[in-house]
Amino acid sequence: MTDALAQRWFLLVLLAGVGLAGVRPEWLAPWLDRLPALALVGPSLFLMACGLESRSLLRTLARPHAALWAIAISYGPLPAFGWLAGRLLPDPDLRMGLMLITAVPCTLASAVLWTRRAAGSEAVALLVVLLSTSTSWLVTTAWLVWGTGIGRVGVDPWDMMRVLLLALVLPVAAGQSARVVPSLARAAARHKIAAGVVAQLLILTVIVKAAAEISRKVRQTAAPLPLGAIAAAAGLCLLIHLTAWAMGFWGGRAFRFDRPTRIAVGFACSQKTLPVSLVLFEAYFRNDYPLAVLPVAFYHFGQLVIDTVIADRLAAGTPTVKEVPNSAGAHGPGW
Repeated sequence: MTDALAQRWFLLVLLAGVGLAGVRPEWLAPWLDRLPALALVGPSLFLMACGLESRSLLRTLARPHAALWAIAISYGPLPAFGWLAGRLLPDPDLRMGLMLITAVPCTLASAVLWTRRAAGSEAVALLVVLLSTSTSWLVTTAWLVWGTGIGRVGVDPWDMMRVLLLALVLPVAAGQSARVVPSLARAAARHKIAAGVVAQLLILTVIVKAAAEISRKVRQTAAPLPLGAIAAAAGLCLLIHLTAWAMGFWGGRAFRFDRPTRIAVGFACSQKTLPVSLVLFEAYFRNDYPLAVLPVAFYHFGQLVIDTVIADRLAAGTPTVKEVPNSAGAHGPGW
């Protein structure tokens, strides 16, 4: 029981924080309103990037086909599904939020953590994370400008690129660059668990901040969204995520990828980052589309739950530990 609670501490604290934010957002507002999402996301991504091992990237770079397949799904069919599925939703806020969450890059640490949990190839997942992160300033901006039409209402695409470079590319590049210094790399390895906990607490603050924002926006809305529309948005988020995961995992068979590689592709191509979504939401969407944050939260919460189930099932089906690359890290933090 103690081990299970230790592995699920993030989920338990998350549920408690989101529950409190939903019921009593006014209790948290005085503190959370003073914390811009960018001030929380940057340090979190830096700490996560510092803890990502990159020594095995050279071997993976020699055969990047799996990572390129994951990137193609993450930035191709997945945002296209978000745009198409949004046509089924009656509210423009929900359509905007679905487009936003599907256009952002892959998650940073969790794609690697879930790949490790499922006995997949961590090196492939890490390469997907770095490629997705480094190209987000261009690809995410292009999808959002085209898919949402925000360029026609005064949003400067160059400003959005600048925000993405500042919020995402800069802290990740700084975190990985710090590992070049041997003493810093050793310190990152020595304090990896502590840094991971701090990073997750920062992300937790971002999530609770989003939950409080949702609660306040829903209460302030003159005509609340019908429950059917909200349920449809949540269902579409889960369906899009699972469809992308299946494309990555099962589609990898056509390229003759081995099982650990297909596991990494499945998680990395389907997971999307909440912190970057919230930075973009606060910068460009919160005033005109206040409830766009709902699909953003639904997609992230859904992937937290469903990917844990998938990873545990895949790990249970692994023949032997000796056949799994990087199996020494399989007992790392569950989130």
